[in-house]
Amino acid sequence: MDLRITIVLLSVLITGGHSLKCYVCSTESACKQEEKICDSGDNKCLLARNANGSLTMQKCGKACDFGETVSGSYRCCNTDLCNVADGVYRGSFLLLVCPLFFYLLCH
Repeated sequence: MDLRITIVLLSVLITGGHSLKCYVCSTESACKQEEKICDSGDNKCLLARNANGSLTMQKCGKACDFGETVSGSYRCCNTDLCNVADGVYRGSFLLLVCPLFFYLLCH
């Protein structure tokens, strides 16, 4: 089998069982934005802020369900650590490296 095909297949198979990782925090305690590997049924990262911009929730979830609706802003996403509170989107490392990997592989 061609080495290129083998490498592509291995990269797909290795990342296939990857669990989602989200930031978790609640206002019940001091928010430290801890990273958590989500449970197997959770496929969304959630972030909510109240109307004055204060962080009210970061967690893993099964759906984009924020419970009681209050005015504010909400984010629901499905890539690793996408619910960062400082507003900077941190996409999956794999998504950043894949184009470079395939460019080097094909040239």
